[in-house]
Amino acid sequence: MKTAGKPSSRENAPSTRADVAAPRAPGERFRTPTRLVGTIAKIESRKSLIILSGLSLLMCCLMFPRPGWWWLSYICLTPWLIAVCAARRARSMYFASWLLGLGFFFININWMYPVTREGYLALGAFFSLSFPLVAWPVRHLYMRHNVSLALSVPVVWTALEYARSLGPTGFPWVLLGHTHYEQLTFIQISDLAGAYAVSFVLAMINGWITDLLIQPILIWRSQQGTRLPIGSLTTLIVVGGTLIYGSAQRSTRHLQRGPRVALVQHDFPMYVDERRARSTVETIFDCHLELAKQATLGGPDGHDKPDLIVLPETVMSGWINDEFLDAPPTALEEIIRRRYPRRQVAMLRYYQDFGKRVREAFQTLADQSGIPIVLGSSAMEWKPTAIPPRADSFNSAYLLLPGQKRPAARYDKIHLVLFGEYVPFRFTQRWLYDFLNGMTPWGRGGVEYSLSPGEQFNAFEIPVVSAAPSATSLDSTSAPTSAPIESASQIRTYRAGTPICYEEIMPYVPRAFVRGGSTGEKNIDMLLTISNDGWFLHSAELEQHLAAAVFRAVENRIAVARSVNTGASATIHPNGRIHMRVRISDEKLARLDALDRALIAVGEHLDKMERLADTTAGAADAKEYTSAWSQLNILISKELLAACLSVGPEMKSFHARLASMFPDLIRRDPAARAEAYEDWRDQLALDRETIERWKRHPDQAPGIGVGELKLDNRLTLYSQWGDWLGQGALALYGMIVLDWLLRRLRRQRA
Repeated sequence: MKTAGKPSSRENAPSTRADVAAPRAPGERFRTPTRLVGTIAKIESRKSLIILSGLSLLMCCLMFPRPGWWWLSYICLTPWLIAVCAARRARSMYFASWLLGLGFFFININWMYPVTREGYLALGAFFSLSFPLVAWPVRHLYMRHNVSLALSVPVVWTALEYARSLGPTGFPWVLLGHTHYEQLTFIQISDLAGAYAVSFVLAMINGWITDLLIQPILIWRSQQGTRLPIGSLTTLIVVGGTLIYGSAQRSTRHLQRGPRVALVQHDFPMYVDERRARSTVETIFDCHLELAKQATLGGPDGHDKPDLIVLPETVMSGWINDEFLDAPPTALEEIIRRRYPRRQVAMLRYYQDFGKRVREAFQTLADQSGIPIVLGSSAMEWKPTAIPPRADSFNSAYLLLPGQKRPAARYDKIHLVLFGEYVPFRFTQRWLYDFLNGMTPWGRGGVEYSLSPGEQFNAFEIPVVSAAPSATSLDSTSAPTSAPIESASQIRTYRAGTPICYEEIMPYVPRAFVRGGSTGEKNIDMLLTISNDGWFLHSAELEQHLAAAVFRAVENRIAVARSVNTGASATIHPNGRIHMRVRISDEKLARLDALDRALIAVGEHLDKMERLADTTAGAADAKEYTSAWSQLNILISKELLAACLSVGPEMKSFHARLASMFPDLIRRDPAARAEAYEDWRDQLALDRETIERWKRHPDQAPGIGVGELKLDNRLTLYSQWGDWLGQGALALYGMIVLDWLLRRLRRQRA
């Protein structure tokens, strides 16, 4: 007991250093040593905070695919976390964090801008708030509870990543863990808790490194230990466990032989402005049919005849379901009235005929080759008995089996993209729906483009002639297995889920396909994902999408075969290894030079024609102009077409695009003719750029690839429990908020 007026022994204790706090008395509550406080809490300049955040932004942009410097993910958050913990003024820190969030999303998802500028700006601005929402609890735990950043950062970061995936605006894109999609050992923990588990570990490493930088490692025994020991020990255990578990799980001893799948890939860029999309639905159909015919023969070298052929999403424009193809005229009139008020019924009759051609062509190919075909298209159903009566359109995948007249199965996409595939309030608040629909580029003029979601995750049952699966090791370094192969008449039925486009990004969709069997059994053997990434114009989106697909494979220990328009088509093993990527064959790649020369010749002759048109009176009737016109016709119809066919019939798209623009050159009006010449030059330049890009990136060119899938019968913890880690982190985030509120209340009462 202290005597009044008498200083305590602690107050009289000499201090060897002015900035070092005295030892605690027995039972005294610990306070952070003043040496540490003085060291870390001294950043007052907003400029310094922005520089630190900018350094993190630079690394965050470089670590994702293109260029994909994944190793930066270990330190990418560290400069920003230093700013979070060392800023004296919280408001300046939150402002810098918000700027970091804006840059993070606007740069990493810039491929969205050509499709929807408004959506790009709204999405980037909305999700940019996630960085301040991470900074706030991390700073609170650091300042008020002395919690190690190695413990707080992974929990808070994982909670916000998981929160981004929730609701109609769910966007689990560019997750921190996605940077490691090629680091197989590190990502094997995804089968326990999903991609969020990898993000959790990487965030922990960032937090631990920040701990090392903002406080000294060595301390005097007379002082309270810093937060380093528990954070360091936890990081060591978690990272070590991740590597040990990954080394064991990446083994191929559990894999069995599966079907050989041929993936078809073309390169048709998609544009919101239909005037720029000069490839007609017939051209797209013809080119994909040619590639599918080549696929029936095997890979680019003619070997490995496939058991199954997969084509991309919506490559067949229009609707090919029975309900639409057999619809009576009255149903067509209702569909036109409700969905396309400014169009004529003749449009739907054309698509009925076109849909029958598409289905007949691919069904004939399946019958002749004996190979099942999975392709993406659409479905339309007039439902007069629904309340209210409506015409539902679906984004669908179809299964065509040999010997059948109708599709054997159809899956309708369930998770639709907000404003990209549907507008909300369609059947509840019609006035609001009409307003929002009119603001979209596809809904102008009263067009009702909104799709309807499917109702259930239908698995395709695909019978194929297959060899007996072998449970022996399938390591790439191992010799071919000597297990006996069953007779050629052996038919095995595989079950496949078919996520469409963005559904591959949402972890719950592949998980829903995988679940459903008896306890301990999978409902499907493989995932056949189809997508149309042509909207994003060969951007980093292609590789980012592939990175997410790798995690779907590991999370569920399921083989993935993805067929994508414009690139990144591949087969992925259940351990995450990208086994085969579709690319143009070396032989066809060498022939692209001849096609390029043909385009140059067309361009030079076009310049000559334009000069004649500008200098010759009555150009359309002049002999010289007529002769030049005939020569251009020969160049396009013969020489350019021959150059296209020398590479492959799937290259006829070059000829078809220019041929469709040919009549525009005959215009007599000088202004209209000049515009036509300009369009031609733009198209020729774009075609030549396409050829150069294919030379640099052969995996973005049209082609086919055949890969044997490897099957894994294990049902993972993640497949059964789902996002338990993300949900747990979000619950802890809520507890942090509650702690902050209670502290505020106590402070107000005091």
